[in-house]
Order: sequence, then structure tokens, then C-alpha cells
Amino acid sequence: MGVKDVDKRIAIVGGGLVGGLQACFLAKRGFQVSLYEFRDDIRKQEIVRGRSINLALSYRGRTALQRMGLEEKVTRNGIPMYARMIHDLDGTCRPIPYGTKDQV
Repeated sequence: MGVKDVDKRIAIVGGGLVGGLQACFLAKRGFQVSLYEFRDDIRKQEIVRGRSINLALSYRGRTALQRMGLEEKVTRNGIPMYARMIHDLDGTCRPIPYGTKDQV
């Protein structure tokens, strides 16, 4: 293995959304990527504590997925979210929009 081959290897620690996407970008650029994640795959666990699998995808996230050619595949089964709901201590709920009316 030559020096050039060694320079093309990279390790990413953290296999969440950002780590996984970064691994894809680097692999497209020719890097040999090793992706490490401490936590077990929550899809295979009987009990999952302290972690949510609900995901909100921002404009920036959609742009990154688009650059990978994955936006349509990921968003195909999603639902649009126009605002987040804030729950005040007194029980009052109020929405805070994510952007303008055409942004979800």
C-alpha cells in the first residue's frame, strides 16, 4: 500500500445523521471510510430509552440529501411540517412556523 492509499482512508466517529451523510460524501470523493457508532442499532433493540426516532428534516438537510441523490427516496414517505408546537408550563400550546407558508 502506497502513501497515496493511506491518505485516502478516514474514520468517522458517530454514525448518526451527520456522520452517515459525511461518510457518503467522502466515499463519493474516493475515500475509504470507516464509520463507528457506540450505540446499538435501535431498530434491533426491544427497549429504547432516551432516544427518539422521530426526525424533522430541514432545508439544509434536504439540500445535503439532494446532493447525494437521496432526497426523493428519503422524503417520499414523509409528511410536511409547517411549525413546531411549543407547550408552555401553564398548558398553553402555540405554534412557531419553520419559515414562510411555502416552507416545510
